[in-house]
Amino acid sequence: MDNETHTPASLWPKWRRLAIPSLFFLGVIYYEELFLKLYCFHTLAPEWAVFTLLFTLPVALLLGLLCGGVAPGRGRVLLPLCTALASLWIGAQLVYYHLFKAFLTIFSLTKMAMVAQSFGNMAVDEVLANWFPIVMMTVPTVLSLVYRAKLIPDVQPDSGRGRRLRWAAMAAAVQLAAMGLVLLCGGGRLSLRYIYYRAATPELEVRSFGVFTQTQLEIYRVLFGIKPDGPLEVEPEPDKAPPDLEPTTPPGEDPPPPDYSVLAPETIPGYHTLPIDFDALIENEEDEGLKSAHQWFSQRSPTPENLWTGYFEGKNLVWIVAEGFSTLAMDPERTPALWKLSHQGFVCDNFYTPLWGVSTSDGEYVTTTGLIPKSGVWSYSLSSENLMPFALGNQFRGKGYSTYAFHDYLYSYYDRDKSHPNMGYDYYALGQGLELESGNAFPPSDAEMMEKIVPMFVNEDKFAVYCLTVSGHLTYTLESNAMSVRHWDEVKDLPYSEEVRCYLACQMELELAMESLLSQLEAAGRLDDTVIVLSADHYPYGLTDEQYSELLGHQVDPVFEIFQNTLILWSGDMAGTSVRVDKYCSSLDVMPTLSNLFGLRYDSRLIMGSDILSPADPLVIFANYSFINGEGYYNSITDQFTCWNGAEPDPEEVADMVAEVQNRVAYSGTILDCDYYRLVLEHTGTIAGKGN
Repeated sequence: MDNETHTPASLWPKWRRLAIPSLFFLGVIYYEELFLKLYCFHTLAPEWAVFTLLFTLPVALLLGLLCGGVAPGRGRVLLPLCTALASLWIGAQLVYYHLFKAFLTIFSLTKMAMVAQSFGNMAVDEVLANWFPIVMMTVPTVLSLVYRAKLIPDVQPDSGRGRRLRWAAMAAAVQLAAMGLVLLCGGGRLSLRYIYYRAATPELEVRSFGVFTQTQLEIYRVLFGIKPDGPLEVEPEPDKAPPDLEPTTPPGEDPPPPDYSVLAPETIPGYHTLPIDFDALIENEEDEGLKSAHQWFSQRSPTPENLWTGYFEGKNLVWIVAEGFSTLAMDPERTPALWKLSHQGFVCDNFYTPLWGVSTSDGEYVTTTGLIPKSGVWSYSLSSENLMPFALGNQFRGKGYSTYAFHDYLYSYYDRDKSHPNMGYDYYALGQGLELESGNAFPPSDAEMMEKIVPMFVNEDKFAVYCLTVSGHLTYTLESNAMSVRHWDEVKDLPYSEEVRCYLACQMELELAMESLLSQLEAAGRLDDTVIVLSADHYPYGLTDEQYSELLGHQVDPVFEIFQNTLILWSGDMAGTSVRVDKYCSSLDVMPTLSNLFGLRYDSRLIMGSDILSPADPLVIFANYSFINGEGYYNSITDQFTCWNGAEPDPEEVADMVAEVQNRVAYSGTILDCDYYRLVLEHTGTIAGKGN
């Protein structure tokens, strides 16, 4: 039992054993958290600083207890060790963010061996490039080694547990108090309360609360999942109810020819839906989360069919997701094939490729599924266990097409050997049916891949091909990028920095790949009946904002403009013509757009993107909950909505817009976590892509 008095002078000697190291850790972690915010985000809002301090305090108290609650000799070993580990975690996040424009998650750590094997040299380069912040992160560890004798006083710890338990209880009380204060911060459309309890977005969590709190929240999500928002309180519009699920174009008859001069606003009757009995699902569902999902999906307005529905029906498809591709990589002289394809066919003037947490893998997932990836995991990998009936591989295979997927990199990277066959493709990549002479170099050659793979499918009766390129991968230096070296002579005289020229050089390998594809299709007589689709997995984040601005000719807006890109949607029989589309759209919309053009059956209520060619309201969603729609654009960091016409936005309408984005993100997670397509479609006996 403690025989202490209750005067401050007598209490301090007994408590300083825990208090001094706790104060040290508070200073260290708070300093590093603020440094990371300023270095990565270049700004620091007062509320971010306050809540980061509040949530750092319990961590500091517990670390102080760990180091100060043991014998002095052991504590003086633990103190620099804990300091080094804390600094390593925050420093690793800083480097990872600058390399991938996302924060390192616990899930990604479990796959780090694979990533390190492939991109370890890039990480080393990034550490060297960010030597200043790394040095700043090592200062606390040096101080802990120098002053550990003073930070861990020669006071033996109590033999009893009472003081240590009270210290731990104080840490818990501070944590609960901070969480309670967050509950009171519900103002604004994307409030601190929503970010902490619902958003599941590492970037927003790190900005608002700090790295350690983001890690705690992620561990909680791994253990208990994410509770999505409830459905919006809106009733479905009567005229949007699908009157007839039968095809609107009689069998054997061609759809009306489109007018290439404008995108006709008229639509033909019918909606992209399947006969799902949501009322029965809601009535029979006991799980409140799934019941909420059924209600939300049932209230969504389906996308109507339109003049372009089935326009490409019966054609072949070559669908390419291009690594790090950007509009700014194209030039009519250097890249004539890409330039031609991007200025003919369907030309989308306001197309975006948002960057998600797992870069290429998430970029693929968004493009090929029309769903938003779940933060902190490899969504494409997890989807390999789910029913994916709307995947175009499954859809086309159900129509008798030969379906292939190709990638000129390691076949098992990001578990594509599991996800892509589940999407309905015969999958070929390095180490699994595809061998390239450039395979030992990094990155390998897209052009060589195209020379190898086109003969594998071009003589099939009907083919649907998905292809992921790699030649445009970072880093953009002559020391690390084999494709930049290959094409250096073609860009060396351009008026840009070396990194920018290296980027343009490696993208020229994609140009050669497209030239090869076009020439081989034409030689085989398949060009006119083949649709070519190309978009980026993400913008080239291997370039700094300053380097990207070189290509733009002005300082880039890092919130919206940096993600603006090009969608190629072209067929041989559209050569020389173009359909201009000024609607705001993104990679999330590519899959439903292709489904509509090829006349595939799918349920638009279960897809988070929408057919670009339909009258559906535009919505471009970014990873941090910022968005663009037909009314204006919303910056989640400033919590401000700006109307295109300069008018003052209606707060209630903006709140509804933000809620729509929040729900699309949350219920995309439900689809992934709960194998929702299987649940819904097998319940009704309707499985798209299986002959229905």
